[in-house]
Amino acid sequence: MNKKKKTTSILLVSLVVIMIVSGCKSQTPIEPTLDANAIFTQAAETVSAQLTKTALSMPTATNTPTVEPTNTQAPPTATPTTVTTSLTPQTSVTSTLAPNPNKMEFVGDVTIPDGQIIPPGAKFIKTWKVKNVGATTWTSTFKIRLWAGQQFGAKSSILLGKEVKPNEEAEISIEFTAPLNNGEYYSMWILSDQDEANFGVPFYVKFNVGVTSSSTPTQPAATATTAAPTETSTVEVTATP
Repeated sequence: MNKKKKTTSILLVSLVVIMIVSGCKSQTPIEPTLDANAIFTQAAETVSAQLTKTALSMPTATNTPTVEPTNTQAPPTATPTTVTTSLTPQTSVTSTLAPNPNKMEFVGDVTIPDGQIIPPGAKFIKTWKVKNVGATTWTSTFKIRLWAGQQFGAKSSILLGKEVKPNEEAEISIEFTAPLNNGEYYSMWILSDQDEANFGVPFYVKFNVGVTSSSTPTQPAATATTAAPTETSTVEVTATP
């Protein structure tokens, strides 16, 4: 009996000692044994969370659409439009030039009748008689100008040199030189005013060199001639009553 009590006492003491020791150890936290798989799992979750956070903080990339080549059409060419405009006929004004107030009448040949034979190279003077039948006076600046044919040594433009009043007659003389070759020749002249406006009828000289002919030479159309330096013709003025 005593032995049993002694054993019980020893057990109780041992239990108390164990409890005391356990109480002392409980003040220091016991670190749990870490599982390797748990550590890897936790680390992976941490990295994933960091990546997610970084991705959210970065701007979202915008997809740039790829421009596909297209067939570019040339701009349409403007087609000219024909516009038909109806024109209203207007009354045309015809400008009528005032007639030349100077008038001349051919009276006749004074020297060298038509067809006269002239020696080759000989000089001769042809004289015509004309009359002022206009209302104006022919001044000394009026001219005798070549109208057609050849000059035969004379100037193509010759000053009248004297005044011829209305109703007066005048004898106009020009010196010529006969050609060296035989043939029939002529030279035609006309009066013109100070503005070189012709008036009256043309007058001419017709002669032969070395031959006789009764035919009248054909008068060509009037041709414009370039005026050469002028000389004064011989003019004899006579008044007609």
